[in-house]
Formats: sequence, structure tokens, C-alpha cells
Amino acid sequence: MSKIKIIFIAFLTYLLLMAADLRAGISQNFDGRIDQGLEVLYQGDYDSALVIFDSFIRDNPKNPAGYFFKAGLYQTRMSAYESDFWHKYYKNSVDSAIMLCDLALTGDPGDAWAYFIKGGSFSYIAAWDARQGKYLAAFRNGLKAVSDFKKAKEIDPSLYDAYIGIGSYHYFRTKATSFLKWLPFIGDGRDQGISEIITAIEKGRYSRVMGQNALLWIYTDYGRDKKALELGGLLEKQYPNNPFFHWAVPEVLWRQKRWKEAEKAYSKLLGLLEQQNPLNNYNKVVVSYKLAKCFLENQKYQDAFRTAQQAINYPLDKETAVRLVNERRRAQEVMNQAEKKINDNQ
Repeated sequence: MSKIKIIFIAFLTYLLLMAADLRAGISQNFDGRIDQGLEVLYQGDYDSALVIFDSFIRDNPKNPAGYFFKAGLYQTRMSAYESDFWHKYYKNSVDSAIMLCDLALTGDPGDAWAYFIKGGSFSYIAAWDARQGKYLAAFRNGLKAVSDFKKAKEIDPSLYDAYIGIGSYHYFRTKATSFLKWLPFIGDGRDQGISEIITAIEKGRYSRVMGQNALLWIYTDYGRDKKALELGGLLEKQYPNNPFFHWAVPEVLWRQKRWKEAEKAYSKLLGLLEQQNPLNNYNKVVVSYKLAKCFLENQKYQDAFRTAQQAINYPLDKETAVRLVNERRRAQEVMNQAEKKINDNQ
């Protein structure tokens, strides 16, 4: 091959690489800190994960990815602690991510990752709306999210992370018809949604763990108990010290009235919660009540009485106490039943 031809091929290769780099858009700045921050987050070390994401933001102030994953951290933390304490930081992160996505798309309307992050940010807003019981707002923001996810997929079919948002939409749109009565029912998309989320888990760049967690709760909701127990057990082994991933298995065992196994699972979960420094005792009340019920069904009446009493006696702020009226009432019922059994056996 002549020297001129070699130089020409090298020049063409350079142009192709430059074009690929330009088309990479915001993703050309992604680095290992995103993966590192996510892994630390999944371990339940929220403060350390926050430091990592802030480091990425400091070095890449115009890249929405740092703010997007930071918003995900706050959403996970609020869910894990059943507290809205971090809401203003969460909202600032979401708003910053959307603003930077819009700027990126102004510069490059074909930036698939910018569409993905924008869609993910709207899905965070939708999740917050649903948490507040604002289901119509949640549905509208969900539509915005899935529109951006679909654009990301159209631009780059290999951006499999988008499938987690599309799949979640297909699953929950079916459920939405049960509480948004005016919404037209367009078939049952639950199995399609599950299939799309599995694709995101298997092929996505950042979606494996949170995709598994989303799928776990979908299986739990869908009544696919065997799959839920298998996937829940896998996540518990991967993250043994983070209670965030330890709720589904005892929930399924409780529903199946497998009281001995549920007792063991809830005991483990309560132990993990007691290692945290919670802002409120919401989770401890819920788990203590359910554990007390397991003890009662397993004829461990002294344990049932003690644990139910513990559920009732946890100190609560006014808002949390209002949210837990039913759980504390049920704990009182368990305590009364256990006390009667104890007295009958004396």
C-alpha cells in the first residue's frame, strides 16, 4: 500500500473518530465516577455517593448526568428513609438536569443521552407526584418522560437504558386505568413492559441494579411471587447491608402467609434498620408490627407482645404519627391477642 493511501486512510479514520466523538454528545464526558457513585449508592452510603457525583459535576458543570444521578440518589434516599427531608435538593438537581439537557439538545438535537437523561428527570418528577398522591400530574409527567425515552431510542437503538423507562410506562399505564377512570384502556402492556425492563438490565450501561429493583417490585405487584423471591434474594446477597433492597422478600412471604420464613426475613430487615440513623421511625414501626404478627402466627406470644408494644412506643413526629395510624392500631390488636394467649396459658 502506498504511503499516500496510508495517510489518506489514516485521515479518514481520524474524521470518522471525530464524527463519532461529536455524536457522542454529553456522553463523551461520562467517566468512571458515575459507575463508582452508583455502586456506593447501592451500598447505602449516600453521603459518599454524593461526594462522588459532586466531583463529577464540578469537573463537568454543563453535563446534566451528574445532576441526574444526584437526583436519583435523593429520590432513593427519601424512599429508603420515608422522609421528604431532601426534597429541595432533589428538586434543584432535577431542574438543573432538565435545563442542561435542553442546552445540550439546542447544540445537538441528535444527542440521544441528553434525551435519555431528560426523560429520566421527568420520570423522577412523575414518581414524586405519585408519592404525593397527585396521579394526574404523575401521568402527565410520565408521558413527557416516555416521549423523551422513545426519542433517545430512535436516535440510538443501542441506548438500552431507555428501555427501563419505556418498559415501566408500558407496565404502569395498564395499572393507571384502575385509578384514572377516564384514561382509555389500550390493551394489557404489562408483559411487554417486563420484557423491555429485562432488556435494559441485560444490555443497558447504567440500568442493571435499579432495573432489577424496579422489576422486583413489578413482579411483587403482578403476583409473580416465585420470580420476586428469586430476584429479591439475589439483590439481598449483592447488597446485604442496605435495607433498601430487603423489603420485597418479606412482603411476598407475608402475603403467602409463610409465617416462619417471613419472621426470619422481617427480623433481618429490622436489624438492618436499627443500624441506620433514621430521621423518623416510620420504617421501624411498619416492620415491627409485621414481625409481631409473624410471632403471633408462630405462637411466640411473648415475642409478639414485646414487638407489638415496641411498634406502638417508637417516638414519632406528628406527621409520621398520622401516616402510621393504621399500623399502630393493628400492632395494638396483635398485642391484645398475644396478651390474651399469654394469660390463657398461665
